[in-house]
Amino acid sequence: MKVLVIGGMGVIGGAITKAAASKGYDVYVLSRRNLSNEWISLGVNGISGNWLDDEFASKVVSGGYDVIVDTLVFDEKRLIKSMKMVDGHCKQYVYISTDSVYPHPAERLSEDNPISIKEIHWDYGIKKRQAELTLAKYGEGCGFEWTCIRPTITFGNSRIPVGFASKRGTYTLAQRIIDGRPIVRFDDSSTRHAVCHTSIFGEAVVGLFLSENSFGQSYHISDDYAYTYDEIFGAMEEILQSKGIYVNVPVSKVKRYSKALYEEMIYDKNPNFTLDNSKIKTVVPNLSYHVDIKKVMVSTLSELKKSSLVDEEYNYITDNLILEQALKIDNPKLSRQVNVYLDSLPCKYRDTLMRFRRKRQILNWLTPLRKCKRTLKNVLRPIRDAVK
Repeated sequence: MKVLVIGGMGVIGGAITKAAASKGYDVYVLSRRNLSNEWISLGVNGISGNWLDDEFASKVVSGGYDVIVDTLVFDEKRLIKSMKMVDGHCKQYVYISTDSVYPHPAERLSEDNPISIKEIHWDYGIKKRQAELTLAKYGEGCGFEWTCIRPTITFGNSRIPVGFASKRGTYTLAQRIIDGRPIVRFDDSSTRHAVCHTSIFGEAVVGLFLSENSFGQSYHISDDYAYTYDEIFGAMEEILQSKGIYVNVPVSKVKRYSKALYEEMIYDKNPNFTLDNSKIKTVVPNLSYHVDIKKVMVSTLSELKKSSLVDEEYNYITDNLILEQALKIDNPKLSRQVNVYLDSLPCKYRDTLMRFRRKRQILNWLTPLRKCKRTLKNVLRPIRDAVK
């Protein structure tokens, strides 16, 4: 089977690439980056370039594929462009959407649950749902079958699966636990959220390849057990042999530092949210949909520790929030731990935190002006084109 994965080295695309390569499929990965030895050793073929370049993309698909997986569609416009590009060049087109199209909170949600775009409040989820609707509306008129995948929080060796974590590929969150530096949490400790390890996700998606039962269908994929964030942090503490210091902060406080992070928390990561895997199991039944969180986190943390990257933005947001919250902590022991930490911060670092805070405030003031500028450009573009 000949497979093209557009954006096939990230968490989602990489999981699919690995699973397809492990089955001996002829796998091609399209990315702006060159393949690393990890992918080359799996027998994966690399295609380096920009999928949004029509001339380049036309050459890529001209050879034809059995399956094309597209991880780079984030809105309806991009989907339409991809559909036109792959039409006639593959038997099956797999669109990667998101479980953010579902209402949150929810419990044991199935794909049959009605989805109202009016009830989606996160821009990311709205755009993904609009793309889903376009695919369903026009997909039948194309020369390929389509399948839609809605990933939940998916993690492997590059990501820690908690709500507010350091960026992918960084060990920063784990290092803070080891160093006794406080960790900010916005979630309710008892909240359960669907997660999925890449080993499950990749195998499940590849199991849908050229399956007639998957044509014209949408699927989500998650672990059969929905972990609480407490359980995930607990597994990390056992592996790191260090107890975390956790400071719960009202999620509204993060908005001044990152509106995008704020929206991700309130609309996706914080609410109680679990999924029912029954539908995917009817097509891919011979797969275990569960991993032991401690066992897989051993591998995750081991790999992340090799990284020299530090997520300074995560540190700056975390420490600014802790400075703001310090006087509001009711627990005497936690209050002492936090104040000991804050007293240890060098004056130079405190100045850095203040500059970061001011910069984010300025960016927040400028954001509405930038939106007005973009809107004005869109309004004037037809007039300008007509004059030309």
